[in-house]
Amino acid sequence: MAHGTVVRREAVPAGPERVGGAGWTAAWLTGAAALSAEGALALVGYLLAGLRQEYYVAAGIPAYVGYLVAAVITVVALGLAGLVGSAAVVLPLVRLSRRSARRAGRPETVRRCLAVCAAFAAAAAACVGMPAALLGGGWTVLPLVLLAVLLGLVPAVLLARAVTVLRGTGARFGLAAAVSVCGPALAAVVLVGGLAAYGTGLVQGYEPPRPTAAQLVGTWADDRGGTLTLRADGSAVAEGLSVGGDAADRCGGSGSWARGESPSGTPQLDLRVSGCAEGWQFGGTEERPTLYHWIGDPDSLNRYTLHRE
Repeated sequence: MAHGTVVRREAVPAGPERVGGAGWTAAWLTGAAALSAEGALALVGYLLAGLRQEYYVAAGIPAYVGYLVAAVITVVALGLAGLVGSAAVVLPLVRLSRRSARRAGRPETVRRCLAVCAAFAAAAAACVGMPAALLGGGWTVLPLVLLAVLLGLVPAVLLARAVTVLRGTGARFGLAAAVSVCGPALAAVVLVGGLAAYGTGLVQGYEPPRPTAAQLVGTWADDRGGTLTLRADGSAVAEGLSVGGDAADRCGGSGSWARGESPSGTPQLDLRVSGCAEGWQFGGTEERPTLYHWIGDPDSLNRYTLHRE
């Protein structure tokens, strides 16, 4: 009598569907779009935060062309950085999460994916933060690097993982396209909203100090030995002040000064010392004001600055 042998198969934990080349391509593009969008958001946040600090914007057609070229270069650089970062970090982390789940005999979950991201962030913080801390950067570098890596990786990794979980090539590339559109749109919304907040006064932007004549009295110096002494009687003494871009081109002597207004109506220091610049603008903050004048065309943003001693 023949006896049959029954082979018992162990149950395989449920997990995301295996994806092929097209699925991983969609995941790669999704991760790249997410990283690029995060970079754009970080750049927009940096620019908006900079409006609260002292800044200068060049004007004129050449400057506007330069801004346009810089914007195009920035967009291309963000896109390339996203593609490289997705291939080098995002996809490997998604694959590592899947493989670790299979070896453990458990389904791959979002929690496991987050744990992999946390482990990578901790390793990055140790590799970058510890040398920086030992070189004098302080131990606060460690949590800062950890937080920055987590904030940058988690959205991109989870979105890339979501692509691999979806069924159907169309749905996967559809999600990649949605992230590619929504990411830049979100950055644009944040930029417009931030500018509107500054424009309406909801957020206070940078305003140069407006020191009184009494507050201007004293000695102002550069970092190369030049000084300007303003006295309460309206007299002024300059020693080794820079006139142009050449370090040897300096002026000095006695003269007078007064608090006046620029052609645009903003307050300025009117200096009357032979050979020295006449119109000095106010910069810095109320606590630490500065005096400066432009060297050459103001659109070059090249200026000579004096600080109060």
